[in-house]
Amino acid sequence: MAEKSWWRLSLKQKITLGILAIFVVGIWALSFYVTRMLRNDLQSLLADQQVSTVAYVASGLNQALEDRIQALEKIARSIDRSVLNNPATLQQVLDQRPIFQDLFNSGVVAVGLDGVALADTPVVPGRRGTNYISNEATRKSMAEGKTVIGRPVVGRVLKQALFNINTPIRDANGTVIGVLFGVINLAKPNFLDRIGEHRYGKSGGYLVVAPQYQLFVTATDKSRVLQPLPPPGTSAVFDRRVKGFDGPWIAVNSLGVETLSSSARVPVADWFVIATLPTEEAFAPIHVMQQRIVAAAIILTLIAGILSWWLLRTQLSPLVNAARNLNEMTRAGKPLNPLPVVKQDEIGQLIGGFNELLETLGQREAQLHTERDFFSALLQQSSDGVFLFSPDDLRIREVNPELCKMLGYERNELLAMKLGDLVQAPLEKIRENVAQVMQHKVHPVRQRTFRKKDGATLDIEVNASLVETGGRQLIMANLRDITERKRVEEELQRHRLRLEDMVVERTAQLRALAMELAKVEERERRAIAQDLHDDLSQILAVVQIKLASLDMPERAQGQSNLKHQVKEIGTLVAQANRAVRSFSTQLSPPVLSQFGLVSALEWLAEEMQRSNNLLVHIYDESRSVLLDETLSSSLFRTVRELLINVSKHARVDAAEVSVLADNDKLVITVADAGIGFDAKQSLMPSADGGYGLFSIRERLSSIGGTMQIDSQPGDGTVVIVTLPLDSMRQPAANDSMTTGR
Repeated sequence: MAEKSWWRLSLKQKITLGILAIFVVGIWALSFYVTRMLRNDLQSLLADQQVSTVAYVASGLNQALEDRIQALEKIARSIDRSVLNNPATLQQVLDQRPIFQDLFNSGVVAVGLDGVALADTPVVPGRRGTNYISNEATRKSMAEGKTVIGRPVVGRVLKQALFNINTPIRDANGTVIGVLFGVINLAKPNFLDRIGEHRYGKSGGYLVVAPQYQLFVTATDKSRVLQPLPPPGTSAVFDRRVKGFDGPWIAVNSLGVETLSSSARVPVADWFVIATLPTEEAFAPIHVMQQRIVAAAIILTLIAGILSWWLLRTQLSPLVNAARNLNEMTRAGKPLNPLPVVKQDEIGQLIGGFNELLETLGQREAQLHTERDFFSALLQQSSDGVFLFSPDDLRIREVNPELCKMLGYERNELLAMKLGDLVQAPLEKIRENVAQVMQHKVHPVRQRTFRKKDGATLDIEVNASLVETGGRQLIMANLRDITERKRVEEELQRHRLRLEDMVVERTAQLRALAMELAKVEERERRAIAQDLHDDLSQILAVVQIKLASLDMPERAQGQSNLKHQVKEIGTLVAQANRAVRSFSTQLSPPVLSQFGLVSALEWLAEEMQRSNNLLVHIYDESRSVLLDETLSSSLFRTVRELLINVSKHARVDAAEVSVLADNDKLVITVADAGIGFDAKQSLMPSADGGYGLFSIRERLSSIGGTMQIDSQPGDGTVVIVTLPLDSMRQPAANDSMTTGR
């Protein structure tokens, strides 16, 4: 209700009230600031004065106690053992000291080591002969041999509040032989009356505290004399003062009155004096000043309100007249005509700007009509289904004929529907997409399923964007029927999957054929090796025997030349026989079929060192994996060719071969520290028709393996051969073999 009343106010009233509010807030803020600063300054000044005053009072109290202690100690030094043992002489010594009457209003008493009073002055009936050994201060003075100020108590003889000052009496050797103590009666006039009878300010006062005895010694308020201190925790500031804090502090005392207090120490008695002053008295000038500032603020506020009202009424009259003219033109339905400019001030500039705005609006309205006609024609002629909907309530605002044809609805039916009635998707998902369009102005092309009037569904490609029409934001959606296109794409996908299956099947067939060819090649190589060993080697052996038979002694006469030739032929035949055996062994080493791949590689290492002077280190981590015989033979030949390449081209005399079974694959690594080469060029056929590493890679690829070469000129070479273990497991047939040692 208050908000509606505020908006009904005129501009003059609002500005006036606003200025008054600012003025009042400023005055009150200034008042608060000034009051706060004055309070702080006054508090600091009063605190300094209070600290000085309480320090002066505490210093006077300390001096008074020191004077009495010095007087007692001076008299005690004049008493020796002979005087103490003679009560009459001791009484005479005390009576000759009239100063005691001035310093100790209840006299001075001398006691022996047994605590019994031997003499006193002035004489008080019943005090001489009384045992004071139970007096804590007297006993402590005897035991420690020093002056002690006693606890304020009610005296046993005088029956009044008092405290005593005890000083030891010593003999010539310094041994304590008694105690001399003076008694100060708090009920009689005494030096503490200067504190107890005076106030600090009009309503403040003083407190003398003996913290070691947890007592108030004296106070301006007599009801607190010899009263116990408040328990710890009752007053935080008092607890701090007991612990040694003496600075000024504002706090509420036990009577519920906020006071400013400071304290000062009385070192000789280990007491402290507190001066207190109620803050109501301390800050009374501030309160008076606040009242004056409030009165001035009220008067200034009224003056400012009247002046503001008059000034605004004068300055805003052209604006009020302009608003009245506009209101009349609106009610009569007349066209908006330019308003008259009375003064060339800010209001005149505002009215002039309004007139320019009217002209601009007219131009924009004409342009808007043109754009609306163009947009309507474009919407009607589009080959896609197009509709506009509100992003707030998702209600459809406009559709084109193509959309009606696509979905089977009439235009008026669609205009009564919402987007969720057409799209086959959760409402939350639809609102999420609408939010994305509102955020990014345009939405990426997406596919959605729309429901037709007859219940059938269409696969629609949707392209949405944010447009502004009629002064509001709408979302325009272009719909394209892609049902036929999706059918063709699905058909193409089925054909593609079928072709991929055929390629996979044919690849498997080719790989199986390559494996079979490798097996046939291995069998042929083994047959050739066997033939070389069994036939040609035997023939060469017979030829060698026949030639040896020609070298008979009986035939050697006169045939020395023939004998020499026969020996040379025998040597050549022996070399040929060894070459045939070596060739047949390298074609199909027996150790490969008998003991497996690793043993064959160890034999190959020995052969490379013997024939090529290449030291080869074999590292076996294959864990005795069972391999197919044909694959073992292919891997053996691959390693052999790689080591031959090292011997020919790497310019080193050592290489390393490692066999590793890693999870689901077998990895063979051949490494050297030679001169290296360009790995990319080495995998292409050479210019002289050689295939080198290219043929090795192709052979491995035919059996499902891969070869990786890591080499740079001058940086050595590492060749990694990898075969999946599932293609290398030794079958159960008789032609399989094992590797391992």
